[in-house]
Amino acid sequence: MQGPQIVRISFRATLLTLMLAVLLTAVALLGTAAYLYARFAVQDLGAQVLTQASERVEQHVQHALDVAEDEADTVGRLITEGWIDPDDEKRLSTYFAAALEARPSLSYMSFGMPSGKYYHAFRDKNGDLSVLWLTPKDDGSRYLREFTVVPGETWSKLRDIPNSKRTPPYERPYYLAAYKAEQPIWTESYVFLGSGEALDVPGVSRAVPAVGPDGEFVGVLTADFDLYALSRFLRDIKLGSAGISFLLEVTNDGARRVIAHPAAADPNEAKRIDLTQPAPDGGGRVTIRAEDIADPRVANFLKPLGADLTGVPASLQDITFEADGRTYLGSYRHLGREGGPNWIIGMALPEDEIFGDVQRMAQLMVYLGLGGVLVAAALSVLLSKRIAGYLRAIADETRRIGQFRLDPKPPVQSRIREISTLATAVEEMKTGLRSFQKYVPADLVRLLLESGEEAKLGGARTEITVYFSDLEGFTSMSETLPPDTLVEILARYLDEMTGQILHHGGTVDKFIGDGIMALWGAPRSHGRDALGACRAALANRGKLESLCEVWAKEGFPPLRTRTGIHTGSAMVGNFGSPDRLDYTAIGDTVNVASRLEGLNQIYGTDILISDVTRRAVDDVIVTRPIDKVAVKGRQEGIVIYALIGERAALSEDEIALAQACTEAMDLYFSREWEAAAAAFAAILKQKPEDEPARIMRARCEAFAKSPPPADWDGLSQTGKQ
Repeated sequence: MQGPQIVRISFRATLLTLMLAVLLTAVALLGTAAYLYARFAVQDLGAQVLTQASERVEQHVQHALDVAEDEADTVGRLITEGWIDPDDEKRLSTYFAAALEARPSLSYMSFGMPSGKYYHAFRDKNGDLSVLWLTPKDDGSRYLREFTVVPGETWSKLRDIPNSKRTPPYERPYYLAAYKAEQPIWTESYVFLGSGEALDVPGVSRAVPAVGPDGEFVGVLTADFDLYALSRFLRDIKLGSAGISFLLEVTNDGARRVIAHPAAADPNEAKRIDLTQPAPDGGGRVTIRAEDIADPRVANFLKPLGADLTGVPASLQDITFEADGRTYLGSYRHLGREGGPNWIIGMALPEDEIFGDVQRMAQLMVYLGLGGVLVAAALSVLLSKRIAGYLRAIADETRRIGQFRLDPKPPVQSRIREISTLATAVEEMKTGLRSFQKYVPADLVRLLLESGEEAKLGGARTEITVYFSDLEGFTSMSETLPPDTLVEILARYLDEMTGQILHHGGTVDKFIGDGIMALWGAPRSHGRDALGACRAALANRGKLESLCEVWAKEGFPPLRTRTGIHTGSAMVGNFGSPDRLDYTAIGDTVNVASRLEGLNQIYGTDILISDVTRRAVDDVIVTRPIDKVAVKGRQEGIVIYALIGERAALSEDEIALAQACTEAMDLYFSREWEAAAAAFAAILKQKPEDEPARIMRARCEAFAKSPPPADWDGLSQTGKQ
């Protein structure tokens, strides 16, 4: 019994029917879409602009805070570890001046002691450096000396006041706050006491209580930066012609103070805004309150936020407000730095600066849409017949592919881009299928399909990272297992290992029994290929441990893998015969990686990498030097390293052990045999099963009795094979 007959209509009739429907509805739809698009775009574009500007400001501010914290912490450690004597004003102030030269974002570094002794280095608005020493005298007065500092020249004395009235450091608020907190703090904004005792530079301080080698408090040091630098940066943040970005500080008493504003760095003095004002108690100047700043946009911005700004989130919050007769889109967020200053980033952009352009764009879209519909209606009649012919030709070619008839032929030529693209894609698919008959690696076949080229013999010298791994003891275990079990275990192992290699951007070149050869950087690089190889090795280490736990429950002995990784130049490409190709890498780089894998057996390690690979991953991966070995085929020796793990995932003890191994090897290469032997002995005491340390201790003891020749360069013949 036949089913219901399906009525089919031609492509030409379908196209004409659709075009009539489009003509009837196009104007209404395009008009509505243009209006809705304009409404959406003004909000979306404005939010994107404000988000990007907020991120730029946040990154810049965080960097400035990082610099101050790093420099203050560094000086504190130098004092604690005894590298700098806090009583040595010349050395400490020289360091401060050098730090200001190297850190342009810093403007002030100081150190004050409970005795009243105080020194600082200061950079003024013009970029000039000066150093000040304040030394207490026996009669209770203070001796002030100030010098101008020009890099590379002798300091010249600027002031010499035997009886200075300058406030001693231990009475300054930052000193008292840091001393009371007993930990590093960020001060609220205040106006620095600059050269000549002038209160003219608003800024913030990172105050750190310093302790000496004996653990006793010796004073408070600061690393400060002035807030005019932030105002200069905000001036470069362009938010339309009338947009604004600013930084707001919420003080401990709830006051809101503007600490950075683009107008504060305006080169036109008449338009410049002063961000300081007289202190309420008449004692100098303070940063300006938000209510008093000469910019109504800031005051109106803060009205929707209310008086209480505690609990402002670190994620961007949106507001709308009016100022000077214009509507502004605003955003604000807390800086969100743990232990950092209580700052809020504010952004505002006039709504009409975006909406005007978007509205004109929407009108243009309507006009173009109407014109396009009319042109399409006229051309559809003419094109439908030709398009149908092209589609029939492509359908016929697709049937030929279904029959695996892959003989090449010129693609269908058409002025219609989609049809021409489709016809070209069909021919490229045929080319890829022809190549598929010759290749096995999926990544390579995918690359060939994307390029539309046919595989052919040839290679090119490429910088790659080569990965070799092998199961230790698997051969002997395979002799005792049934074939089905052996195949199952090996398949599970290779599947897990291969999955991690592919996940980290590698290409499996071949399986050699239970061994794996993989490449990074070919057929294409994913960026930081050496790091991808190391991460794959670490991941496979963990995967094998999990597999061994499962297999142990099934009564199988534990397995251990050996891995070697090397980075270098190799010949990579298609090798073999024209009818059967093998995509692989050949050369010294491949040989070295293979031999590193074998060296694990000598040193009792599981992952060895070359010095070239280590340098490429040293910022992320923790390693330890193992030895300098001679490798067959190379005139010079190479230093080999054991892969420990990613720095972020290791404990402090693991990192410290790796550092101890590095220091022990440095002593070994320096021919300090007894010290090196003692260092390796200390490592063995901490980790008795450490085979590399045992080998190196024995070698150092032997060299202590019978030293190598004077031209010895640390090279061991252990790895030559």
